Amino acid sequence: MNPVQNDRLMGQLSELVKLKRYKVHEKLVNHPELYPGQPPLLFQLEREDGQSQKNLAKQLQRSPATVTVMLKRMESSGYVRREADPKDMRSLRVYLTDQGRSALQELREVIQKLEQQAQKDFTPEESEIMSALAHRMLQNLRES
Repeated sequence: MNPVQNDRLMGQLSELVKLKRYKVHEKLVNHPELYPGQPPLLFQLEREDGQSQKNLAKQLQRSPATVTVMLKRMESSGYVRREADPKDMRSLRVYLTDQGRSALQELREVIQKLEQQAQKDFTPEESEIMSALAHRMLQNLRES
């Protein structure tokens, strides 16, 4: 494959991710205090509520300091709560609040609509191929 085309593809994928983040933020009218980088944290807590801040940073591939800032904002906005770990008082565990769960429901709906819009006029086969190719690209980059 021509390296110029490959750079173009990676640039397009990067633009797609940025545009998706912007559109999600734009459409979360009931949650204006939810910043674009915060939904992945909510989804991670939904998968495993009560994680340590250190584990969240690892799962999100963010620095612990970045996650601490995110959590402070999200806690003051009512999306999460932090509690001392009963087994290790130096560690904090992070939990979703009812408001966080409500935001997740809205996030799911917004993301589903955006995905439908992005794949408008795709055949089911094209959608499957696109998904398979994206999966392979992720695997290739994870292996490098």
